[in-house]
Amino acid sequence: MSAIDSVSSTNSTSSSGATSGTDITQLSGTKDEFLKLFMAQLQNQDPLSPKDGSDMVAQLAQFSSVEQAQQTNQQLAALTATESSTANASLSSLVGRQCSATVGDVNVEDPSKIPPINVSSSSPINGASIVIKDSTGKEIRRIPTTGGTVQWDGRDASGALVQPGAYNVSVDGGTSTNTVNAVWQDRISSVELGSTGSRLKMDGITISPSSITSIGAGNTTDAITSAINASAAGDAANTSTGTGANP
Repeated sequence: MSAIDSVSSTNSTSSSGATSGTDITQLSGTKDEFLKLFMAQLQNQDPLSPKDGSDMVAQLAQFSSVEQAQQTNQQLAALTATESSTANASLSSLVGRQCSATVGDVNVEDPSKIPPINVSSSSPINGASIVIKDSTGKEIRRIPTTGGTVQWDGRDASGALVQPGAYNVSVDGGTSTNTVNAVWQDRISSVELGSTGSRLKMDGITISPSSITSIGAGNTTDAITSAINASAAGDAANTSTGTGANP
């Protein structure tokens, strides 16, 4: 009997820990084990010295807490999935818009299509540089700047085109008096959804949605031009086949 009580006590402790830091599968397993131990206590208790009723009520309360924790985790998992879907849907509204994004960790997919970087400060910029590091933290390129647009050509200090992968881009303010800011500036072409989170594609790189600092209007001019070109192409096709000609 004492051995069963000891195991039950240990299980109760693990059940309390499960409510705060385990997944649904672990909670379910803990609940089933708790029930088995509780039934074993009832079956193996000493008839001459039965289990105290208050202790049984306390254990039943613990069992109920585990059950509620499991249901809470299930509801939180469903809520998280819903919020993730909503967030991904909202990101689609950025496609086609001109955006600015703070430089930082970036994934280079096409090193020949790196978007421009705008460097600015509230005072004259002196000795500043755009610094590019690879995934190991090694500096591979430093581009001096006095402000305005900086274009990284996707090459390292030796002139070789970098390989696709993870990089970090930052700005070294040099001897500038005030903070020097650097942001990517280009149009968002797509949203990439992955197991590690969503990424925004900006020309040849992908960036984190959290790095976006400003969102401009969509390029309606391009959309109108495309529509006009498509219409003109359709008219030309009709004319060549005779379907658009007058009898």
